[in-house]
Amino acid sequence: MDAAGEPGQPATAHHTDGQPSIRVHRRNWDADKRQAAAQLDMAEPCWAIYYGTGSRLFFAIAAWNVADPLIVEAIDVGELQELMREAEVIGATPTDSRPASAVWL
Repeated sequence: MDAAGEPGQPATAHHTDGQPSIRVHRRNWDADKRQAAAQLDMAEPCWAIYYGTGSRLFFAIAAWNVADPLIVEAIDVGELQELMREAEVIGATPTDSRPASAVWL
């Protein structure tokens, strides 16, 4: 066996000479939530939407021209959509009130 593993097989991991390699399987963290974010992203052209596997939160970033960057975050898609609608209303009129979980940078 050489550094690339068995003939015709990709290397599975780095290892010390003489030690067997260990096959490492990729994990698909929160696939259902990432899929939900991707679907909502396709349905909402005025927002860029993603799911953070580290934070375990959904994020929506306004993709229209606003004075300050607008980002809303939520623990589920339903809450995120509510915050997006609230941000759209607030962002459409001059006001100092902002959604509690909106981040204005």
